[in-house]
Amino acid sequence: MKNAIELENLKKVYSGKKKVIALDSVSFKVPRKTAVGYLGPNGAGKSTTIKILTNTLKPTSGSTRIYGYDVQKETMRALESCGVILEVPEFYPYLTPRETMEYLGRLRGMRDKNYLAQRIKEVMEAVDMTDWVDIKIGTFSTGMRQRTAIAQAILHEPPLLILDEPTNGLDPKGMADVRGLIKDLKKEHTIFLSSHLLNEVEQICDSIILIHHGKILAFDSIQKIKQILKGDQIKLKLLNPADDLIIKKIENLNNVISVMKDNEFLLLNYDGSNESSSKILDNLIKDLNLHITSFTPIDKGLEAFYIEMIDHDNDMIKKGGKMSGNN
Repeated sequence: MKNAIELENLKKVYSGKKKVIALDSVSFKVPRKTAVGYLGPNGAGKSTTIKILTNTLKPTSGSTRIYGYDVQKETMRALESCGVILEVPEFYPYLTPRETMEYLGRLRGMRDKNYLAQRIKEVMEAVDMTDWVDIKIGTFSTGMRQRTAIAQAILHEPPLLILDEPTNGLDPKGMADVRGLIKDLKKEHTIFLSSHLLNEVEQICDSIILIHHGKILAFDSIQKIKQILKGDQIKLKLLNPADDLIIKKIENLNNVISVMKDNEFLLLNYDGSNESSSKILDNLIKDLNLHITSFTPIDKGLEAFYIEMIDHDNDMIKKGGKMSGNN
């Protein structure tokens, strides 16, 4: 079965007074029926990748395929499988969503007027914009325009959605609403989501591709990354405050690396295995006879992974080295 997206040794160089390498031999594959986050800071190369994927920018070298079709050589076949939202969706302000989608539907080969009318009804319901279908888009808020952008992206029932910073410029409620819509779309579509927001990718996606300075630093499932990061710290609360002697005794337990005070809590750094956390709990109760009111292995989330990878790449660049990791 062909992957939804395949990039192979993709390179984009901007020439001028100073040569800028926007993408440096980027390779990865996005399987069907997955939600993949394309994560990196601003200027990392995310939008450049999406422009090449949607054939609005030519690569210097390398290839891009969507469902097996070469984007540069078989453009129509490749892009007919995509619904796209670019960072700042643009619409004719004097048209309504219905008029806009009637026009876009015809461009996409949706010749059956009854089918097109039904799809417009369905997609406007999906984005909770039914009451606005005949109102001029020029009167819409940023969030409403973004909802309209999602509606037009799914109009022709594409299997793949390519979303470039879909919550950019939205207020917190608008961001939450759009993320909710994308989560619903995951059930029926492959999602390729570009974002610089960690929590957004973590909420929506199954896997992460981390890009920085035009290079892929990592590509793995969120579950696997979390498993790597999970549980090397325990947040512990005792019934009675711990004095220095108690802290010393805890530090001397097997598998415990160090203990720090955090207000009424103790933070135990340990070797990270689930077996170790169970043994530590057992030792605290049976050997030290401590009364524990809470015992929580801490999942540090993706932030630690993200910062560590970016910082390491910056250090390598300063030293004149290179990071590798394209998949």
